[in-house]
Amino acid sequence: MGHVFEEKIIIMKQKISYKDAGVDIEKADHVIASSKKIIQSTFNKNVLSSIGGFGSMYNIKDIVNRYEDPVMVQSIDGVGTKMAVAQKCNNFSFIGFDLVNACCNDVAATGATPLTFLDYIASSSLEPQIVSDIIESVATECKNLGVSLVGGETAEMPGTYHKNEYDLVGIATGIVERKDIVDGSCVKQGDLIMGIPSSGLHTNGYSLARKLIFDVLSLGVSDTLSDKTTTIEEALLAPHKNYSKMINLLIEKEFQIKSLAHITGGGLIDNMPRVFPDGFAAEINVNSWEKIPLFQFLVENLDLEINEMYRTFNMGIGLTIIVDPSQKDRLVKMLGANNCLEIGVIVSNSSKQVYLNDK
Repeated sequence: MGHVFEEKIIIMKQKISYKDAGVDIEKADHVIASSKKIIQSTFNKNVLSSIGGFGSMYNIKDIVNRYEDPVMVQSIDGVGTKMAVAQKCNNFSFIGFDLVNACCNDVAATGATPLTFLDYIASSSLEPQIVSDIIESVATECKNLGVSLVGGETAEMPGTYHKNEYDLVGIATGIVERKDIVDGSCVKQGDLIMGIPSSGLHTNGYSLARKLIFDVLSLGVSDTLSDKTTTIEEALLAPHKNYSKMINLLIEKEFQIKSLAHITGGGLIDNMPRVFPDGFAAEINVNSWEKIPLFQFLVENLDLEINEMYRTFNMGIGLTIIVDPSQKDRLVKMLGANNCLEIGVIVSNSSKQVYLNDK
């Protein structure tokens, strides 16, 4: 007769917390609490929700009453790998400016006035000081523009992001009178293309610029460009310029804007055709504006054809305004000769492309 053995399986239970998994809720809550004052400084009487609610509420009654046929305009964008440069330099002072202006400029390019902003900050592990710096820079630029930072999200996602890697996304919402929408539909042959200067790369082309500067040329953030004055850090972290206030001022003064193009990813080559009708093309004189040191440095060190260069970077023009020739002098007077340059002309051509020349 055999023996029957009773096998006892002992399951050892081990308690594990969310914090053990790499997510510290209290840390994120503390960061938001510490930023509450500067966030609230962007509020106006229309903001009805408080920080920490499930959704942001914004009263549009007074705003809608000022419009006959109001249209809501929204834009979502990020700062791309410019965040990696900010991390490398440990400088987050202006990364929020980049985010706010990338979004608000897109909203304004339709003729709309930006009203509210939302941000999203994610990382494998949120460093409180870094997150605080980012939120402060976002709020500061929102306040500068009269835009309310009505909500946001911070997320720790270990395993999704690499260590010390951050992702930053923003959403802007604005409003425009339907009859004032700027869509380029009235652009015609002979209209002038006016260029508004950029401050640098803004938020596009950083993957290539970083590869060249840090990997190929082995330069550090404190090294200088060819001008021997501008450091790599200064050049790469120059904040994305705001054009929304300027655009809104022009519309307020009833200036006749035919078309607006915010020159972001795709440069002049890909962005301009989005805002003029079929049957036309844009001729751009690439020598009509002076290139700042960063772009001159890229031209000298990158083996790219001219069209590829102007498709990757804004090359010193952050916004284009298409106007009737009769309106040029008034526009230049309003914006200043150094801030508004004639860079090209609209021609009749079925290609709907941008042609670059140096004449």
